[in-house]
Amino acid sequence: MFSTSMWLVIIALTIFYYFCVRPMKYWKKIGIHQGHPSWLFGDSLRNILGLEGFITTIDNGYKNAPGKRYFGMYMFVKPLLVVKDPDLIKEICVKAFDNFADHRDIIPVEADPLWGKNLVQLKGEDWRFMRPLMSPSFTSGKIKMMFGLMSDCAENVVNHFKNKNGMSIELNVLDATTRYTNDVIASVAFGVSVDSMKNPDNEFFHVAKEATDLTKFRATLSAISSFVLPGSIMKMLGLRFFEEDVRNYFFNVLQDSLQMRKNSGTYRSDLIDSLLEAQSAVKKVNSSRKLDDDDILSQAMIFFLGGFDTVSKLLSFICYELAINKGVQERLRKEIGDVSRENDGKITYEAIMKMDYMDMVISESLRKWPIMGGIDRICTKSYKIERVNPAEQPIIIEKGTLLWIPVWSIHRDAKYFPDPEKFDPERFNEERKTEIYPYSYNPFGFGPRSCIGQRFSLLECKIIIMHIISNFELEPCQKTKIPLGLLKKAFLVSPEVEIILNMKKIA
Repeated sequence: MFSTSMWLVIIALTIFYYFCVRPMKYWKKIGIHQGHPSWLFGDSLRNILGLEGFITTIDNGYKNAPGKRYFGMYMFVKPLLVVKDPDLIKEICVKAFDNFADHRDIIPVEADPLWGKNLVQLKGEDWRFMRPLMSPSFTSGKIKMMFGLMSDCAENVVNHFKNKNGMSIELNVLDATTRYTNDVIASVAFGVSVDSMKNPDNEFFHVAKEATDLTKFRATLSAISSFVLPGSIMKMLGLRFFEEDVRNYFFNVLQDSLQMRKNSGTYRSDLIDSLLEAQSAVKKVNSSRKLDDDDILSQAMIFFLGGFDTVSKLLSFICYELAINKGVQERLRKEIGDVSRENDGKITYEAIMKMDYMDMVISESLRKWPIMGGIDRICTKSYKIERVNPAEQPIIIEKGTLLWIPVWSIHRDAKYFPDPEKFDPERFNEERKTEIYPYSYNPFGFGPRSCIGQRFSLLECKIIIMHIISNFELEPCQKTKIPLGLLKKAFLVSPEVEIILNMKKIA
């Protein structure tokens, strides 16, 4: 007869097996390739220990599943299906969009309502309501109207360095590009004029840095908890994306700007004006739904996150590649000069849109350094993936299953991009870009949930690159790390060390 202590041991082992061991057999049971997950932690143990970043973990799984269209992993005990095949990516993102219409909750709406209202996190009918309201803000016509605001910010950056003594300047690339993207977002999304080069300690920049530091313990804990805790528990523990003081600061800035616009009738052709137009349109149709100031703040915040951190990191990688690839930089400078002369020396929206080589350089930068690293989807309705080769069997993806499209790994797969470590803008020339396998190049996503702000982000990059390359020559220095590795603590694709370059004035 078992003693009480023996029964307790048996019960404890049973619970451990049921909740920590048994879930690690999910993919194996339905015939999908998986690696060797750890009990409870799944494939996340090395992330938790700080031994490698999430993108590297996915990439290792990708390389260990040769010939597979998909494979299984585990984020703690949560199954994750990683989709490798571009044809299957097209099926999921476009053809079967209704079955994979949502992103996962990074922070559940119960824990952080402000975060939960943004376009990326909205789901189902809420997303379908908000998407068409946001889309007019990002048409080519609206983006063109924001060109002047962006260009002013770029000129502030360039003038700051042109006014420094000496012909050669040491440049901390991420610091400079972060200040530029901060000023653009402050102007376009919050209606605030900021010069973070001239006033490096301004409050907007300080709060923005705090809000977007995803390496902090708070952000890491919140992201990890979202895999294992329900939203109600996260709310009780106070785990959220934005701290209350950050939320209050940006809300007050936006409220002041909204009130000024409403009182004075001022029009700046920026994101706030577009959102106010959408708010007015909703009121006119007497919709049962409404677009209140909290909704506007939430959209401004996701626009802020998308344009602040990701664009600044992309710009850092672009500057790095231009510095170590002199031929590319010289050809880009020649194109900028040629187009500028054709437009009487003016830097205009139309001039930038004529720069084919600029497009090629940025496209190749996004190929080699896709900042998001991957794209997630949630299965909203069960879906059957048919087999296409003898090694497979048909599988049913259950509702609620998390999927991951490993953009970093596909972009660096020699099957799709020969010599993937080489920075080669010619991959995207008129002739060769038609040879790229459809849906293998995926920096902004596909289908209805592709990145709504991609036009804005691309123009933001082009403007500052055009200003920098017109006035300076970028080159590596003793502090430049070549080659670059990835920061292990970061969820986004981030350089492991600061990118320091030498910047020489062009007389």
